[in-house]
Amino acid sequence: MCTRVRASWGYLLLLLLVWVVGHPVASSPTSQPHYTSNNEVSEGTLREILAGRQVYSYRSYKDVQIFHFSIPPHVSQSVYNFTANDSMGCEPRNITIFLQAHSYPVINPDGATYPPGLWVNRSRMYEVHLRSDLKPALLSVQYPVAGDWFMVAFIDEASNRITQAGLFPSCHSWLQAKVTHQQQGDVTTVVPEIHSHQEIQLFQNIENSQYYRFYVPSSTWMVMVNISNCLAPEDKNASCPINITFRARALPDPESTDTMFHNCSDEEVGNLCTVEFIPEEEAWHYLQLSTPPDTPVQLSMAVKLYFCDEVGGSSYHLLSKVNLGQLCPEETCVNFDTTFTIFTNDSEELSKTTVSPEEAESIVFLPTTKTKQLAAKNCWTRHNLVKKTFGGNFVFEYDLPPNENGSVPLLLDINNTSPTLLTFNLESVTDIGGTLVIELAISPFINNNNTHNISVTGCVTLGRREEPDENGECSHGHQLIVNTSSPVTRGISLPIPFPEPGLWYLTLKPWCYLLNASEIVECSGQDTSILFHISSASCLDGKCGTYGSCYQYISGGFIFSTCVCDAGYRGWGCTDNSQATPNWELLLSTLLLTLSNLFFLPAIILALKRRYFAEGLVYVFTMVFSTFYHACDQEAYVFCLMRLSVMQFCDFYSAIFSFWVTLIAMADLPHSLYSLLHVAGAMIVALGVEYDRTGLWVFVVPSVSAFLVMASSWIWHCKQQQGCFPTKQYWLTSLLPGVLLAASGLICYAFFETHDNYYYVHSVWHATMALAILCLLPPRREKEGRDISYETNCNFCNYSHE
Repeated sequence: MCTRVRASWGYLLLLLLVWVVGHPVASSPTSQPHYTSNNEVSEGTLREILAGRQVYSYRSYKDVQIFHFSIPPHVSQSVYNFTANDSMGCEPRNITIFLQAHSYPVINPDGATYPPGLWVNRSRMYEVHLRSDLKPALLSVQYPVAGDWFMVAFIDEASNRITQAGLFPSCHSWLQAKVTHQQQGDVTTVVPEIHSHQEIQLFQNIENSQYYRFYVPSSTWMVMVNISNCLAPEDKNASCPINITFRARALPDPESTDTMFHNCSDEEVGNLCTVEFIPEEEAWHYLQLSTPPDTPVQLSMAVKLYFCDEVGGSSYHLLSKVNLGQLCPEETCVNFDTTFTIFTNDSEELSKTTVSPEEAESIVFLPTTKTKQLAAKNCWTRHNLVKKTFGGNFVFEYDLPPNENGSVPLLLDINNTSPTLLTFNLESVTDIGGTLVIELAISPFINNNNTHNISVTGCVTLGRREEPDENGECSHGHQLIVNTSSPVTRGISLPIPFPEPGLWYLTLKPWCYLLNASEIVECSGQDTSILFHISSASCLDGKCGTYGSCYQYISGGFIFSTCVCDAGYRGWGCTDNSQATPNWELLLSTLLLTLSNLFFLPAIILALKRRYFAEGLVYVFTMVFSTFYHACDQEAYVFCLMRLSVMQFCDFYSAIFSFWVTLIAMADLPHSLYSLLHVAGAMIVALGVEYDRTGLWVFVVPSVSAFLVMASSWIWHCKQQQGCFPTKQYWLTSLLPGVLLAASGLICYAFFETHDNYYYVHSVWHATMALAILCLLPPRREKEGRDISYETNCNFCNYSHE
């Protein structure tokens, strides 16, 4: 494609902008991603692979696994390939994936309702379902926005059953992801016109379609695209057959709501087409010019930027001169079939100089200070808010810039005749894991004059401002309306969970209407005073209602906050009570789990009566800490004597040690060996509980070891006495019922516990274990102590139920 350019010194300055944006200073800590400085962006295929990571069953948002993708610029298609697998010998499970640009997806896969007023579904979200059987699932995303993309994944099978670790096979699922990005080739970089003395036009021959991109700096109010000299050689009488599509940060997508369209054939003037777009600041923008099939079109295109404020903070003044050869490489310049036409601004008239490409390569220019910006008409009043950060993640707020004396205004006066802009910026990754809250209210000091009410409409948008229409409606963003008709409507709050990073706009427009009708009238004053508060916090203002707690989690290196609900409550803020547990049932569960430990009282009394003082102390320890542990571990009626982790350790430790001391007492050992085994058991059980208190082996190893000691002692007694030991009466009246009770409790504990019946079944476990100890405890201990000779001193020899 042959391109001819007419430019001025300002044009060279703008070429410098494109070159600097594409080649940031290497030592700068805030360097932008690299872009090629050539006019044509090469086509290519890029791949990204994420190694397998374990995914978990979904019970709340804390269970999701976060994956991150980085999408390069001008991608026409991204194809995701997902595969999942399970542990050996496990059945495949269902896995659900949600994918979204810029921030973490806000989801409720359990169907719970969101809190009132929460703004969700702000951007397009992609959903994928697959099985963990290594069969791939593909997702194609057309024209994705460049930058960060986040994906959450989880197992969509939440079992209600409580399984004992080690007793059942432990199944884990892993998810792998591969993505292939297809970059669009032949994307021409356009230098936009920003000075009033310039005339920068790009001459093109287009057949089918052609992509262009240009960079929009801060303070840009409007983008104008001019198509002139539009001619279809095959039909010179036809109107300009050009369709224009425009989009920020990504190639135009016909199915995207943020893509704007314009058909030049609808213009009255045949070879001239002009269209205006509202841009996003500090972002690349993409244009697509397309023609009907097999209809080549010749045209001239110019892109103009209109500003309200002085352009600052960009690359305009980083260098004072540049060699044109740096911006127009020799292999590119030799392809021009005409010479450069350069306009210079001497005084107020334009003079024209024509140079050859060879001469142009050696031109060095100095940026002029006499240029005049194209200022947009009717620019609105704009307030760039200042960010104030507090301690903790996601805790910050925005306020008006301070006055000269350092104070921050409490009220903001907005003009009644034109909109007012409030802008604030959210940083990527660090600012997106909480909930942004925008609060708006009309000043309480406004006194109605009994002629009309005042209403203020606000449009909350990301990236591009939006003006409320004549009816106060917002077509793209979220609408906020406050008025003076009643105290309730004077203020409004908008929570935004996991807000996307970038420049946010709050466009405010006041209007007045009659007290007894909806007729809009002219406001009596020039300004309206408002109050606003824009802040961020974890969860919903750091809280999760009455039946929930706010936590912060890390997944894939990214921090996010979420609510963990209790008592059957669900939802983003634990406000969905459709499956909530009644209060009587919550109270019943607490009473059952705590009071069922009173079944240890008979065992404690019997142990003390039979002079098993050490065993009785262990049973007291078990009863007390099991009671207080379950009182602290409940969802509503909670009492914590000390830290939950300490009480949990004591509960598990004392329960297992109770089995140990009971079996050692049944072994009928000499006193010296008896004391040694008590101390050894205390250390072994403490080690096991600290290592893995919920595992199966921490219970099996001490119990089996104590049982072997007991069985060995009984066998030795049988050989010494030449008969059955213990007596048949103990076997029938104590050992058999105790074993049956213990076995029943273990079976219920291991196989029948679910989240719904937990407090019933676990209370049965408490009762059966305590009654089993009551049955198994040996007869009275002799006062004179033990001797190595079992013939003269045997507890089981004269068995009684005392």
